[in-house]
Amino acid sequence: MDHEVLEHILDGREKPKNLSLALLKDVTGNFSGDREIGHGGFAIVYKGVLPNGNYVAVKRIKNSHSINETLFYREVDSLLNIEHENVVRFLGFCASTDQIAIEKEGSKEFIYAEVRERLLCFEYISNGSLKNYITDELRGLEWNTRYEIIRGICEGLYHLHREKQIYHMDMKPDNILLDNDMVPKITDFGLSRLDEKSQTISEDRFGSVGYCAPEYLQQGKMSFKSDMYNLGVIIIELVTGQKAIPNNNNVRRYLGDGGTDGRKQGRKHHWFSNK
Repeated sequence: MDHEVLEHILDGREKPKNLSLALLKDVTGNFSGDREIGHGGFAIVYKGVLPNGNYVAVKRIKNSHSINETLFYREVDSLLNIEHENVVRFLGFCASTDQIAIEKEGSKEFIYAEVRERLLCFEYISNGSLKNYITDELRGLEWNTRYEIIRGICEGLYHLHREKQIYHMDMKPDNILLDNDMVPKITDFGLSRLDEKSQTISEDRFGSVGYCAPEYLQQGKMSFKSDMYNLGVIIIELVTGQKAIPNNNNVRRYLGDGGTDGRKQGRKHHWFSNK
């Protein structure tokens, strides 16, 4: 196990690359439950500890027998192309496939089962996700802090769109991490797409309810505009401190009174609701 490789990638001396399964097992204590720092429907994230005392985050894809290889390598392709202050730093990936022999009951014959491990390694961000801060009154966050978070997200998204031609497709507070200086860092590129066409159509719908653009949910249309819609929802949440569109009085208070009837406004913006 070459821990120095990972240390050199972390301090910038080497580029992200393929990492061994043995190395990632070692730094996470063999994927110990005590090291778990996050989980979702498709993956569990572990805190990795290096010999020099630095930390990394290791994302382990769940359900090894049904891993979506297309989504995994699409995420790796996107991450290898990105380097920006407002995007979580990618350190490497692991695509390990092995076989184990399972003896048939009452027989001397064996079944050979394929065991796949797909992992991604990132810099460790210690302050959690933006989701933890979108609450009533934003847990005391000053407006200047909120403004800088919004600006950082915008700059990261601009880098993805204009400089890398990548659209994220799952922008939401859970996928924006904050470092100790409250600098936002976009993460989770599992649904991202390289912009090979100006607009593509998907038969499957992934994304997150409450953040997906209507044209994606209804028709499967994917484009940079989808991310911009997500961004608008996030900005409203950061301004109002609420996870759904506030009532009409709060809309007037935060965004100015445009004279819109509350019921009509609710219909216009029903996609913002998490319900």
